[in-house]
Amino acid sequence: MKNLLNMLFSSARAKIMPLWIKLRMWTSPAFLRSKVLVKVREFFSKLVDVRPRDKRDYYPIFRWLVSKRLAFALVVALGLVSVLYISSMLPDGFMKDGGGIPTYKYRAIPLKFHTGTVNILAKDGYVAYTGEVDGGAASGQGTLYAADGSTVYEGQFANSMYNGEGTLYYPNGSPKYVGSFTDNVYNGTGSSYRPNGVLEYSGDYAAGDRTGSGTLYNSVGSKVFQGSFLGGEIVYHDFLARPTSEVPQLYSGETAVYQSNEEYCVTMPEIDAVYAVKDGSNTLENEWTVDRVYVMHGSVPLESGTCTTLRQLMAAMGEPLYFGTAWVNLPEAVAWDLTAEKQSDRMDQVRIESTASFENVFTVSDYDRDFQMYLYTFQQNGLLYTFYFTGAGESEFVMYAIEKA
Repeated sequence: MKNLLNMLFSSARAKIMPLWIKLRMWTSPAFLRSKVLVKVREFFSKLVDVRPRDKRDYYPIFRWLVSKRLAFALVVALGLVSVLYISSMLPDGFMKDGGGIPTYKYRAIPLKFHTGTVNILAKDGYVAYTGEVDGGAASGQGTLYAADGSTVYEGQFANSMYNGEGTLYYPNGSPKYVGSFTDNVYNGTGSSYRPNGVLEYSGDYAAGDRTGSGTLYNSVGSKVFQGSFLGGEIVYHDFLARPTSEVPQLYSGETAVYQSNEEYCVTMPEIDAVYAVKDGSNTLENEWTVDRVYVMHGSVPLESGTCTTLRQLMAAMGEPLYFGTAWVNLPEAVAWDLTAEKQSDRMDQVRIESTASFENVFTVSDYDRDFQMYLYTFQQNGLLYTFYFTGAGESEFVMYAIEKA
């Protein structure tokens, strides 16, 4: 009986063991991996084997025959590339704040067809923009961010540029400009600020420059000038022929008076200018007026643009009325010395001897009247412009003066 049971068990095991071995083999990860690799290899072998074997392996297209296997391989390859490309451009997820705002990479194809509020990722992966888009372009209200998360701009957009009302920020987070933009530049009415948050200018802008009416403030936020601007500069000829009693309507900053027996001038250091005073004691009105304004800048804004060199001046204003050397007068000496304080490496100062009779009022007893300057004088729009150079042959002027022609 025992021998019979052993025989039956041995016979059953002989039948079952091959099945058990096959089952273990088919469920083995290594076997499955090898089978998959074999199938994939066979598929790609057939895929790349694009050689036709008879005429049934061709697609007739007009007068040409195209291999069916080659066409299939190209379609599969194109499909794989398209799937990979589109999947890389799909939304990356949603805002964690629960707002449900879709997030796109900056070159995502679906973004080109989106209208509404989105997050846009920069090339480096950070959120560069949050706001409204239309057809993939920033349009409407939005915020632009830097890589460190600080706000660069907040306001209105159109065609992915600053257009409308907005605020531009310094990297430290304080506002740099608040006002109107056109295609990323200041245009319209706005206010600019220093990095420490102090107001610097408020008024009109055109093409990125202060142009029109505006108010200028000093480093502590006090108003120093209110009037006209052109190309980012004060329109200094507005001072000309104005009674000295009316000058504070334009300039309200610090001043210093220099006077001798026959000459008078007043410095306006917070706008880099000096004006010469015409004695009105013998006139019926007994009004002292602004006769000439000296500007301590090496650039001048004109209707044709800003000029800094003699070549540019002659192109804009034509031939000079006069050029050559001239002896210095008191207002010129004062303006020259104030300019030389900032450019001591290229300018010699004029010797001026003075005493302070009152606070910021200086009585000049003597100055170097033999000091010579090299200058060019032009006439334009009823004004005489005199440009001062450190010597003959110099291409750039160091300051200029304006007076009525």
